[in-house]
Amino acid sequence: MRADGEPAWLLAWREQLSQPASAAHARTTIKIYAPRDTFSFPAREGADWQGMIVPKRWDYDGCVRREPVVDADASPPRVVRKVGWQRCMKCRRPFFSEDVIRLRLCTGGGGTTGCRGDEDRFR
Repeated sequence: MRADGEPAWLLAWREQLSQPASAAHARTTIKIYAPRDTFSFPAREGADWQGMIVPKRWDYDGCVRREPVVDADASPPRVVRKVGWQRCMKCRRPFFSEDVIRLRLCTGGGGTTGCRGDEDRFR
């Protein structure tokens, strides 16, 4: 370290910046990026554009069946959440829940907001 407090690595870095780059070095450092509007296809067959394998909605079955949503990009593939029919905690109407653990209030149907639209009234 010099007496004025600048470390040796900082001095070497400044010297490297002050030297002009050679033409060969400049050609190798140019990076070509792909356009941003390109689309990357999922890694596994049956996965959507986010890499998730989501089961299709089925007819009402009495809130019995639960199907996993699998992250196909993980290695090994992992279960992210479970989907299925659920009964609303407020009005007890059945609705198809995209996450049976976290979504417990219905969204309603036919243009109504359902019970989920009322949850901000307590703020």
